[in-house]
Amino acid sequence: MQDFNAIITRDGRVLHLPWATHNDIVEHFQVPENTSLVRQNYWEYDIRVPFEDGGGLQARGIEEPPEAVVEAAEKLTRDLCMWHVGRNLRAIPEDWGDVVEHVYEVRGKRTPKYLNGRGGVYFAGNVDRLSDVRIRRLLGRARIGRLEGGAVVEFMAGSARIDELGGEAVIRDMRKQASIGRMTGRSCVELLCESGVVEKMRDEARVMRMWGASRVLALEGRAAAGRGPDRTVYTADPQVDEEGLLASMEGFERVKVIGEGESVYA
Repeated sequence: MQDFNAIITRDGRVLHLPWATHNDIVEHFQVPENTSLVRQNYWEYDIRVPFEDGGGLQARGIEEPPEAVVEAAEKLTRDLCMWHVGRNLRAIPEDWGDVVEHVYEVRGKRTPKYLNGRGGVYFAGNVDRLSDVRIRRLLGRARIGRLEGGAVVEFMAGSARIDELGGEAVIRDMRKQASIGRMTGRSCVELLCESGVVEKMRDEARVMRMWGASRVLALEGRAAAGRGPDRTVYTADPQVDEEGLLASMEGFERVKVIGEGESVYA
């Protein structure tokens, strides 16, 4: 089991931010600084779990933490051990994304496709259609047939795939060989990077910024893709309002009209 940074407050609450350092957690939750003589970093107790060989808080110089802290630490350790072996996975809190990723790394294809039951992460298996959902991390072999409405994916990577991104759905950050079959409606990818691929774009779909060997294989209609390296917005619309398009794509300097169905590479 890898380590996870967390802080337990004196009343037993467990504070955690995924992928954050200890100091980030302290700053985010505004944990007060320690002014006591007890050797601990903060009034609240910081832990690095699971405990090993009877270590933990006491092994780091904290002799008598409050009982609520000890109980919370023991429960968290039990939970982490359970999650590590694939048990009680739906109890993983929504914002513990690093633990979810660790479970995926350990469990591989045995990971449930909808691991975080309160709206967090999809990892493996197929989902036919989703609308108006928020997905924090779309990774692994996850595949969604159609993502639509006001859906938002914060991060998409690995071999994850969306067959169709429609409506006003948004992908914030897409990279590492993740792919979209087609983008329709007013759907949007804010950042396409690191070999990410969109196979076809049409309607008023947008890729706001392309970097790092990313590709749009076919651009059609009024769809547009902003290629970061040359600050150019590409579209297949011969009637494009260039000023209006540039106004909607921050940081770009020019518009280039290409043939219907042509590709754009970063």
